[in-house]
Amino acid sequence: MQGYSDVKGEVYHYRSNVPGHRKLAAGDYFVYYRPGEYVIFGAGTIGEIERKKINPEQETRMLTDYYAHVDSYVDFDPALQVREIKDRISFLKDRDGLRGVPQNSIYEISREDYAEILRAAGEHTFL
Repeated sequence: MQGYSDVKGEVYHYRSNVPGHRKLAAGDYFVYYRPGEYVIFGAGTIGEIERKKINPEQETRMLTDYYAHVDSYVDFDPALQVREIKDRISFLKDRDGLRGVPQNSIYEISREDYAEILRAAGEHTFL
């Protein structure tokens, strides 16, 4: 099995074994998060999501590749440091450090948190 075929701002590639993979749908708004650096580096909307079976002959461990095509996208320049907005984001507010920041998964956030992230990044495109 190969790595992922992401193209920032164009296609987000994930698999059916990624936590939260069923939560992403066409029309959803999203933010890109880089866990190792604790930064949010862009936001946009999801368009069509393609599905491709991986190893369909192996029914016991059949995975699906998903390719979420991005309809619109804005790059945050500079990237938004999560530490700077931690106290304004509901799922991080009462935690020590940055524990609770989802990594390597698709994680649903509230509309309020999404709006706060965009405001902090100085973007009003998707508000």
